[in-house]
Amino acid sequence: MILESPGENPEAIVAAIESNLFAFGTTQFVKWPQIEMHDESHVLWFMCDIPSPTFNVVHRARWDTADEAKQAIVALQSSYKARGLPMLWWVGPSSTPLDLSRHLTDLGFVPAGETSGMAIDLRGFVAPKRPAGLTVEMTTDTNSLALFARTMCAGFQLPTSITKPMTDLALAMGSDAEGALVNYLGYYDGRPVATSTLFMSEGVAGIYNVSTLPAARRRGIGAALTVEPLLEAARRGCTLAVLHSSKMALPVYRRLGFATYCYFHEYLWPVPARLT
Repeated sequence: MILESPGENPEAIVAAIESNLFAFGTTQFVKWPQIEMHDESHVLWFMCDIPSPTFNVVHRARWDTADEAKQAIVALQSSYKARGLPMLWWVGPSSTPLDLSRHLTDLGFVPAGETSGMAIDLRGFVAPKRPAGLTVEMTTDTNSLALFARTMCAGFQLPTSITKPMTDLALAMGSDAEGALVNYLGYYDGRPVATSTLFMSEGVAGIYNVSTLPAARRRGIGAALTVEPLLEAARRGCTLAVLHSSKMALPVYRRLGFATYCYFHEYLWPVPARLT
């Protein structure tokens, strides 16, 4: 696969993209008591009794053989099925065996999307001008964190049933202006319309939760909410920032200078009667 920009060390950048994602889960998701983390030698998975794939996710699957993979997939399916929960499985660049996706679909998983693992060298990064009428604030108290979560859910157009648990998760994770996790809320003409999150791990800045309300899109607001954590990361001395982009958002990130280094494919194992 030919990548858009090989960079100085593309293999290390791909590893950083994955590592930041895994660390986000192992250090932040687990702050919410309702989420169980199972950090095993061959797979990392999260389980929550809220019947939504948003909170029931599988990462970092690495098995040596097809037989080991199939046995493990079936075992995980049994664990989620016993509690009536769906699974969202991320297949990333380090996932093995190489045909893991085929084994998932053979066992009933369905493709649920593709995201691009992207990165940018922050050395010399020049921020574009912020759109007129937009202000961006860090969310560091209970009220602003709750507003951040509600705005993010609306921006991603998630089911309304997800809003309260997502708010509870955001409150549990917190946000500290000088900590590893910082959330941002964008106001356009005084109204909350956009969000983003900075997560720092091992000197790498991960950008997450970039969302904009549908009515406020195509005004440069999403780009501005991406730039804000990039500037904070650069201020802290970070030289590499990473994120995971949907196809729709790719042009925005490319204009900022991000390049694609890898891809992630998501697979859903649904429990139709209880999916929200």
